[in-house]
Amino acid sequence: MIHRMQLGRVPPKPHTTFHDEQGKLLMEHCHTREGFEGPFSILYYRVPPTDENAVEKLAIPGFCPFEPLGEQPLHRRHIKTFDLRLKGDFLDARRVLMFNADVQISMVKPTERSPRFFANGDGDELYFVFKGTGRFETLFGVLPFREHDYVHIPRATPYRIRWDDGAAPEFLVFEGTQFIDIPKEWRNRSGQITMYAPYSHRDFRAPQSLLTYHEAEHGKAPFKLVVKREDVLTVHLHPHFPVEVVGWDGFVYPFAFNIHDYQPKTSTIHLPPTIHLTFAGNNFVVCSFVPRKVDYFQRGDVKAIPCPYGHASVHMDEILFYVAGNFTSRRGIMSGSISLHPAGIPHGPHPGTYEKSVGTDRTSELAVMCDTYKQLRLTTVAHEIEDRDYHLTWVSREGGGVDAPGAR
Repeated sequence: MIHRMQLGRVPPKPHTTFHDEQGKLLMEHCHTREGFEGPFSILYYRVPPTDENAVEKLAIPGFCPFEPLGEQPLHRRHIKTFDLRLKGDFLDARRVLMFNADVQISMVKPTERSPRFFANGDGDELYFVFKGTGRFETLFGVLPFREHDYVHIPRATPYRIRWDDGAAPEFLVFEGTQFIDIPKEWRNRSGQITMYAPYSHRDFRAPQSLLTYHEAEHGKAPFKLVVKREDVLTVHLHPHFPVEVVGWDGFVYPFAFNIHDYQPKTSTIHLPPTIHLTFAGNNFVVCSFVPRKVDYFQRGDVKAIPCPYGHASVHMDEILFYVAGNFTSRRGIMSGSISLHPAGIPHGPHPGTYEKSVGTDRTSELAVMCDTYKQLRLTTVAHEIEDRDYHLTWVSREGGGVDAPGAR
């Protein structure tokens, strides 16, 4: 919910007659949040979105439904997503790795382009583009993506993913069962992003053009729209292309933000990770760690320690998704790793990294963090690609280096 946007044609007043080029009355459709109390957009359909003529059941094991890990002893964990081998379209190749009542965290590794669209009726989705370029084809239009974008898909928005020629993309996905939005800390009372926020309105990208049906691209009827609700999938079959509109306006639409446009804050001494706050959901936050200058306090022989201090976050679980940079303070941690440090036990830098960080002036880390108030439970898929010895690496595997986001 960034600012009001309009794409295509809309009438001067809502809830009034509006016709297409051939004089046909268009169907007005209100896409609302929080009933009628929250942000909304109004779309104008060529064919009403209610014209499906059949509904089928669908199951994608590992996504819907997924299987929780039966027992989860309390210790630090390392999930090696680079060992996750998947195939199929962006739904068949999606797997839930961790979850609680507020958020599900998944990896998507598609190998095939999909003719079907998907609408998540359980919550907003925040994609992080780990690899690849392409576009999201959505009800609100075409939204291009590039590597290291966050792409926000509002709840119940039909979309599908298309990628450019070459290697297939990979995504980390946060599904917020209530909402995912710009944190209130970065907005003024009028809803505008403040001047002291780590980004501006100009950094966010909206759909560029409306989606138009082409038989070569979208196939022939029946057209399939997969809908998720209460972790159950149904396939809705439409005799007409279900996501073509002539225009819309409002505050609800997909948007993209690139992590490299994040403006990190620095200080003379080490600041807590809350300064990296990027998005907020119900009982969880998503933070961005980007290359930046590090702590520079010096008074005589007393210097700042840039390496994050050890800490026990007694109310929150923490995950870090390692994207790029120097991860040598964690042996075995690399691009595509996810660390889970649960509430209840302390965590901090590996032996040697704390001392070696003194005197450094920059970090090259690129990582995405998520903190949750409720415990994150693993799925059996995550357990299959877990480094079972990670909890012991503070004792049995001393690492080197000073420049890793995982040193927290």
